Amino acid sequence: MKSFSWLSAGVFLLVCGGVGVLAGCGGGGSGGGSSSGSNRGVGACSVTTALGTINYSTLWGSSPSNASQVIRIIDADGFTIRSDSLNRSGQSSSNLQMTNVSAGTHILKSTLYTGANASGTVLGESSQIVDLCSSAPASVSVSASSQYGVTPTEIVVAPSPVSVQEETIVQFVATPKIGNQTVFLPVGDVTWSVSGTIGAISSVGQLTAQGVGNGTVRASSASTSLIKNVPVQVTPRVTQQSKWTVLVYLNAANDLYTYSSLNMNQMEKVASNPNVRFVVQWKQSKSVFSGSTFDGVRRYLVKSDPSGAVTTNGTIVSDIVQNNLRDSNGNALDMGDPDTLKDFIAWGKANYPADRYCIILWNHGNGWKRSGDEEATRAFSYDDQYGTSIKSWETDQAFAGQHFDILAWDASLMQMMEVAYEVRNHADYVVGSEESPPGEGFPYHLIFDNFRDNPDGATDVLASAFVQGMQEQAAPGGIYEFRKITQSVIETAKLNAVATAISDLASDMVTNNLAIASQIQSIRNAAQSYSPGATRVYRDLYDVCLRIEADNTIPGSIRLKATAVRAAINDAVKYEYHNAQSPNSHGISIDFSSNGSFAAYRSDYLRMKFAADTTWDQWLEVAP
Repeated sequence: MKSFSWLSAGVFLLVCGGVGVLAGCGGGGSGGGSSSGSNRGVGACSVTTALGTINYSTLWGSSPSNASQVIRIIDADGFTIRSDSLNRSGQSSSNLQMTNVSAGTHILKSTLYTGANASGTVLGESSQIVDLCSSAPASVSVSASSQYGVTPTEIVVAPSPVSVQEETIVQFVATPKIGNQTVFLPVGDVTWSVSGTIGAISSVGQLTAQGVGNGTVRASSASTSLIKNVPVQVTPRVTQQSKWTVLVYLNAANDLYTYSSLNMNQMEKVASNPNVRFVVQWKQSKSVFSGSTFDGVRRYLVKSDPSGAVTTNGTIVSDIVQNNLRDSNGNALDMGDPDTLKDFIAWGKANYPADRYCIILWNHGNGWKRSGDEEATRAFSYDDQYGTSIKSWETDQAFAGQHFDILAWDASLMQMMEVAYEVRNHADYVVGSEESPPGEGFPYHLIFDNFRDNPDGATDVLASAFVQGMQEQAAPGGIYEFRKITQSVIETAKLNAVATAISDLASDMVTNNLAIASQIQSIRNAAQSYSPGATRVYRDLYDVCLRIEADNTIPGSIRLKATAVRAAINDAVKYEYHNAQSPNSHGISIDFSSNGSFAAYRSDYLRMKFAADTTWDQWLEVAP
């Protein structure tokens, strides 16, 4: 792990379960032969529904004889799931049938151009809801219509009415109408405002419910002076204390997306104990990986799957708490930004308080450093939509003021001294792999069944479940049997002692650098390595020390200090497993570069706390 602007009048955010509920969210919808339109928020159907058909008709009105339209069907994530076009060709009206449209409540957005084939200038846009949900598992057919060149008599706003808990995010869409016809208006014609102290609303209709009470969201049309008020009730946020909250920062906006559904299914298999809650922020990006199952950023409260099935692309039964999360510019959140992680942690803890917390960082990883073999900006949590990642020295920014009982890296190469030392003040135990684990990552169902069955267990014993789960997968007949597997649990309270011992060893090696040059090069070549490359020289620290101790040509003082490092590691690494594919692993690696390769990333290394508090960087500057 490992190895358009949305509607000019606004957008929808489906908010169901968890923190808040939109009025009419979910549930059945229009059946066969129904017309378009719904007061519900955009989202999935609550019952199984077959693919649907949308019969779209338009009256061209006073538009040019060669005008054209682009018609898009947009889902709850803001992703265009269907796009088609119409040319006027001198006709007064046109019809379009769009078949085999995915079930759900969607937005139908029409953009009108002066020229054929979407050429010329934009005359206007129209937006309306099409509800392809059925109360029974049957096909759905809906009608939608539009008209240009007439003045609307009303604005319809959905969802309406709205009742949510405070700190919920809701987004609205406005549809200008005359009778049953949706009317084209200039782009950006509708503006939004809010009355009362219930919160603030953005220019694209996104309400952040911040105060308890009753208020109104208003949509106003500049060209027609029409307004529509939607009553909004904000109720106090209801929080319930649990014994464990597991926060999963699941950034699948990269080539690992195929494994994210598997891991969600695994969580659902063991989510039956309300005292062990999984709260997930999950991103996928269809714009980068078209095979993704959705597009954008969602927050889930994981719900137990009664089927108990675990499949790679199985159905997700969990509750979407917040959907289509976007930044202030209307773009999908950047999960390679440390502030996005910081906001998720604060939100998760505020809404799902617990006696103890575990955070899991799910994604690619590159140990302490940026990747020299790939994109120079990458460290961990790669967001390929933006080409960003979080750097190891940015963890203080991401974890500011937060503490966890367990911090687990479901990512490659992160169980390093440099990384563990960087986060030591934010977690009691750090879990991870020295190796690049398989893309499938943690077997969540084999790890968290221990939490589910024994939520009062000691933290270190529960942390050992990460090691046991990986070991079980690597056993004969397991799916990881022939793959490189390492996993360990580090007690952060013991890391200062490890750092002191390493610093003493480094100082002595710097002093005797010339005398041990050939020996160090041989040790570097022989010691257990992890995804080695020209710019990645990660070695098992314990194995390095063993080899130093075994070489009698190395000064005795250095060998004694290597022994002291091993003793400190033995005390700090509480649990460790490795299989035969990584035979000399002991639970914690370190950068063991030569001075030549270190020079290229020295300035980055000096940003790390480990470099500030020890002399290891001084050793890397002269290491042969």
